[in-house]
Amino acid sequence: MVKIYKKVDLTGTSCAGPIGELMGLMDEINRGEAVEALLKDEETKNMVVNWAKTVGLKIFEERKEGNNFVVVVGK
Repeated sequence: MVKIYKKVDLTGTSCAGPIGELMGLMDEINRGEAVEALLKDEETKNMVVNWAKTVGLKIFEERKEGNNFVVVVGK
C-alpha cells in the first residue's frame, strides 16, 4: 500500500495548472509515497495521467468521485 504524502484539491485550476502543482509535489516525495489529487473533469484527469506516465511516475489509483476525478500519483 502506498503512503499518501498529501491530498490536494486542484478543482480550481485548469489547463497545465494541476500538472504544475503536481510537479512541485513530486520533488517533495520519496519512493513509495504518492499525492492524491482531486481534479475537476475527465480531460484534466487524462492530462495528469499521461504526464505522469511520460515522466516515469506511477498511477496508483484513478476513480470518479461525485462530479470530480481522483488520481493517486507518486514514485
